[in-house]
Amino acid sequence: MSGTMLLVALMTLLTIVTAVSLSRPWWQRHASPEAQRRASNVEAYRHRLTEIDNEVAAGLIAADAAPAMRDEAGGRLLDDVGAVDAAATPISTASPPRRAALILLLLLGVFAGGYYYWQGSWQLQRLVSGEAKPEAMSAEAMEQAVATLASQLESTPEDADGWAMLGRSYFVLQRYADSARAYAQVNRITDHRNPDALTSEGEALALAGNRDLSGRPRELFDQALAIEPMHGKSLWYAGLAAAQAGDAALARQHWSVLLAQQLPDELRTVIAQRLQELGDAPADTAPPGLAAAPESAPAQATPSTVALQVHLSLAPELRNKAPKDAVLIVFARAQSGPPMPVAVNRGPAPVLPADVRLDDSMAVMPTMKLSQFDSWVVTARLSGSGQAKAQSGDLQGSRVVTRAEAGEPLALTIDQVVP
Repeated sequence: MSGTMLLVALMTLLTIVTAVSLSRPWWQRHASPEAQRRASNVEAYRHRLTEIDNEVAAGLIAADAAPAMRDEAGGRLLDDVGAVDAAATPISTASPPRRAALILLLLLGVFAGGYYYWQGSWQLQRLVSGEAKPEAMSAEAMEQAVATLASQLESTPEDADGWAMLGRSYFVLQRYADSARAYAQVNRITDHRNPDALTSEGEALALAGNRDLSGRPRELFDQALAIEPMHGKSLWYAGLAAAQAGDAALARQHWSVLLAQQLPDELRTVIAQRLQELGDAPADTAPPGLAAAPESAPAQATPSTVALQVHLSLAPELRNKAPKDAVLIVFARAQSGPPMPVAVNRGPAPVLPADVRLDDSMAVMPTMKLSQFDSWVVTARLSGSGQAKAQSGDLQGSRVVTRAEAGEPLALTIDQVVP
């Protein structure tokens, strides 16, 4: 027997043993409803982790956002497992025929062994080794999946988790107004007692309203903090809203409380820079080692004025290869930092050469702006699909730009074909 077949046999045996253990309610007259509910919750948690990994692989979410989503799923699992379902219905004490149970266990073992062989660890090893490539979800497939979820929620309008998933999906697709409406449903169902949903609705509303944090978004951030005063995301956005309204003292208060929490070093640096921009930040609000961080960055009086003037041209050999009805996407990301772009300029492809500007008003996320970094990788892409992710046949070019070059025209040639 080959090693592969031996593994299949062992996994089949383990599957049967597991199935026998899980089928104990068929062999006993009494079973625990709580145990069945916990098993279902654990399975749902594993399924959610798989979804997150697939979304990261497909480029639908940033890799640095995945840990937070996994933490959210884990927290939900802990809440569900710890809850007591007072309305649980007792399991029937009637025992089905043992012959049917044996047939089911046999079929389950055969199916599990076959599925593990064709789709299990060997397939995973091929993906890890690079022998096989994971299938990326197309924009059309993503839109269809989101539409299906929205359609399902019409028949289950009280499914808070479903609405939250729909809100996150719309947010990833940059359909911020739709995302805000989905999160509003979550808040309606939870009677506005969920800080995460309150802040997410405010964030989506702000992005849908040209990043205006006043009015309803600010009210939602304040509601979230009233429920959970140490809620990190709410503290961040409440501080941004206060700073946008000119209330530097309140913004400093929110961000100082946030700095007292356990945060990634990159986020601590961003918050410290924000506090410095407000001026007169108390020295004791900074965590150990943070005060020395700004020394590594060049001093600038007005970081918000940083802008990149990019002069674009197309290599002569690519003039006849430009995609039809192409979209021009010019973006900058920090050379040493997260992969998320800090500024994006997008529009119909002009006649090249042409000039394009990148500045803080084009930030993808309010927490990451062009002026917060000292060097960037600037990329210009002629995209036939119009998607943010590069597709085969797109034309692009890149160059590194330092802060010292920010005040002068930056020549950038589109001279590559995406394979």
